[in-house]
Order: sequence, then C-alpha cells, then structure tokens
Amino acid sequence: MLFFALAMAGGSLWLVNPEDFWWHLKIGDLIRETGTIPEVGLFSATQANTPFFYQSWLAEVIFSWTYQLGGLVAILQLRNMLLIATYGLLLWHSLRRAKGNGRAAMLGLVFMVIVAFNNWNVRPQMFSWLLFAATFVIVSEVATERWSTKALWLLPIIEVAWVNLHGAFTLGPILVGAAAVGAIIDRRRDHPEAPIYATMRALWLAFAAMLAATLINPRGWGVLVYVGKLLTDPSSQELISEWASPLSTLSKPVSQFLLAVVFIAVVMIVVVWKKMRTADLLIIGTMIGLTLTGIRYQLWFGMVAGPIIAEALVQRGRLKLIKRNPPAPKAIAWLTIALAVVGLLVQPLIRIWLPIPAALNGASGDLPYAELATAATPIQAVAFLQANPPSQAYYHEMRYSSYLIWQAGEQLPVFVDTRVELYPIAQWNEYKCIMAGNDWERLLAKYTMNTIMVDREIGKDLVSAVQANPAWQEVYADQQTLIYERDSQIAQPSNQPVLCPATN
Repeated sequence: MLFFALAMAGGSLWLVNPEDFWWHLKIGDLIRETGTIPEVGLFSATQANTPFFYQSWLAEVIFSWTYQLGGLVAILQLRNMLLIATYGLLLWHSLRRAKGNGRAAMLGLVFMVIVAFNNWNVRPQMFSWLLFAATFVIVSEVATERWSTKALWLLPIIEVAWVNLHGAFTLGPILVGAAAVGAIIDRRRDHPEAPIYATMRALWLAFAAMLAATLINPRGWGVLVYVGKLLTDPSSQELISEWASPLSTLSKPVSQFLLAVVFIAVVMIVVVWKKMRTADLLIIGTMIGLTLTGIRYQLWFGMVAGPIIAEALVQRGRLKLIKRNPPAPKAIAWLTIALAVVGLLVQPLIRIWLPIPAALNGASGDLPYAELATAATPIQAVAFLQANPPSQAYYHEMRYSSYLIWQAGEQLPVFVDTRVELYPIAQWNEYKCIMAGNDWERLLAKYTMNTIMVDREIGKDLVSAVQANPAWQEVYADQQTLIYERDSQIAQPSNQPVLCPATN
C-alpha cells in the first residue's frame, strides 16, 4: 500500500492543463443552456460553419455541472476521486490475481503508474479510466468464474455511459470480445482454468450487448463513423504527439519507460504463457500492439499489464522478492500512513485552505482558485485582450485556444484550437510556418490578422521575427505571454504567393 499512497498523493498534485479542458467546459455550458448538442465548429473564426462531432457531450455537461457546483476545486476533486477509484480497483484486482501476494501486486501497480502518470490530466478521457478498469475487472473475474455471469449485465450499462463520455468506448467491446474468443481457445486446448460452456456463452452475449449499447447515443451509427474518421484524420495523426508511436520518440523518458514496461511484459508472457489464460494473452497483446502505434494507448496498456504481470510473477514463483511476502516493518507502515495523510492534504477541498508552496501552485489572475490551473493558462493575457479587443482577426498559440474559447469565445473567435480535426492540414501547416517565423507576415495578411498572442518559449522563433520588424509593437507582456499589435500606418506586405515549404 506504500506505493499506492505515494502514487495517489503525487497524482493529486496534477493541476488543470489548459489545452483540453476549457473548451469542453464551454460546450457543456452551451448544451445546458440550449438543450441541444451543437454540430458545427463554434467559436472558430476560420471554421465556424464546418460540421463537427461533439462525441464527449456527456462529459462536457458533467464538467459544466461540476464547475457550477464548486469551480476548479470541484473539477480537480472529481478527477482525483476517479483516479483513486480506478487504481484502487486495479490494485484490488491485482491482489486477487496474485493470490494475496502484496509485493507482486505492488510491482503491477508500479507498471501501471509509470506508463500513465502523464495521462492524468483533466479532460473527458478521465471518465474512461474507471469504465475501462471496471470492464476489465468484470470480464476477468467472470472468465475465471470467481464472479457470477450476472455481473456481465453491468457491461452494456457501462458502455451506454461510455459511448457518450469519451472515444475510448471502443475498447470495451475489445476487452469482452478478447475474453469470449479466449474462452473458446482455452476450452479447445484443455486449459485448467477454461470457463464452463455457460460462462463462455454469457461472454458472447455480453459482447453482443456491448456492441448494441454503442448505438445508444444522439448520433447512433454516426459515432462509429466519427471514430473511424478520427483514426485516419491527417491533422490529428500528424500534429498530436499522442498519436505518435513511442518508437519514433525514443529520446523522451516517457517513451523509454513505456518500452521498458512493454519489454518486461513480453518477457513475462514468454516465460509463463502456457499457464496464462488465452484471454489475458489476447488482451495484453492487443494493448501492446495499439501502444506501439500510438502513445495515447499507453494508459490502457498499463491498466491491463499491471494485474496480468502480477499474476505471471506469482505463477513463475522463482523470484525471492515475490516468493516470500513477510509482514511489512513498522517503519513502512508509518511511512504509508504519512503518505496517505499527505495525499489527503493535497486534495483540492483541503489544499485551498493550506499554505501550499508557490512551486506547487499554478496560474494567477482574475479566476477563482486560479492556482489550481497550470501556469500555462493565459488568464491575465486573455483578460487584456477582452479589455482591448483587436480591430481585426488575431493570431494565437494553439495552447491558448481552449481558455480563449471558454472565456471569450463569442467576442474573440479563435484561429485554430485543440479540436484539431476541425481544421484542414493546410491550415495547420500555415500555423506551423507562422510559429517558425517563416512567411509569417504574408500569412497573417492573408487572414487579415493584426494582433499576435504568443508564448515566449514555444513561440521564440516568431517572437524573434516580430521583434525585428518595426511594424509590430509589444502591447502586453507577462512571464509567459507576449501580445503584439501591428501599426496600421505602415504598409502591409505585398500579396505575393506564400513561400513557406510546409504549405506547398
């Protein structure tokens, strides 16, 4: 329990990132106000009438309700409760698989956490954590006949909620389908833990019920079409780092940790695969395959790998660290209690009343409990733009778009935003050219933009180019953000073809 207390204490310190929360909150507010789900790219200056699928509408409504209830405090507390419930359930399941071996279960939790800690952000995905874990646990417990098949009827209920909360709902039927196929194979190979015929039939019925449940959403079949298009959307595939394979980002520690865990999982499978149930082999194999195609799947791989590896360690039974499981010394018990107390104190409902060190706080500005949002949240810069609105369109760094939409979407529609698939790849190439300081003047003139809002570090190339041009004057600056305006008295650049290679 020591590592679990440490993980949950650390996870509770993750603040609200600006990229993928605020625009969802805005859409949730709109759905509650109008009673309808929008179908176009609202609050976009360039793609306002382009069709857009708001698949996570229920998550957006929950964000809106929760924020109305208690602002960022309630939002973060909801995230933390989901985090603790998810990994608590998986730890319990690991202990069941490892026959009570705490050390094996702890190692399984280590694997789960080190591949997932960078995925604990506040966004619709957080609702998938517990739903995925619950589906995996139910299927595993029923397939080994520790639970009655009646528990499988929870799965379509989970899927109905899931399909309206987040796009990872497609993983639910994959888990159940793998268990159903695995049951057939285990019966054919006379595996000692092969389920009886009634359990196998129940798994197939649950699989069919989950597939049917995916259609219970405002767009029916449309949600499956949306997922298919998203998986092949060039803008998302090329621009979002989560879609990149860890094999292409080996220089990053996150990718290194992930591949190390994948290697360990593969080794354990090779060693004990004959003892393992086919369903587990199919599930972990599928998740490894998905993870090698995109980092975004690492969270789900960790959730299945942890319990399966814990069981594999016990089945192997030759590692002294795992074979013996003596009572924990008093020192470890007290340390566990201390970490649990720390984890309690950093919960948003409590931490807002404590003198938290400045290094652990986030943003500042005219937003209730702004310290619970990361420093990248442009609270003060957006307030300046609202008080001094541009006379024409404006350019901004993509990370700022989500907060801009929530705080000033009607007044200051955005050039691009984190609804990446809403924008054509050509426009994203133009965005990248501007950020790189290439042909930036002509591109800004193309969109009649006379204001630039940019991050000092991320946009350093653009900042250097702008500072070297006397037509642009700095009108706002803080530790993170710079805002420039163009002097209308100075002639615009000639309307020449754009030369930036990325737009060709």
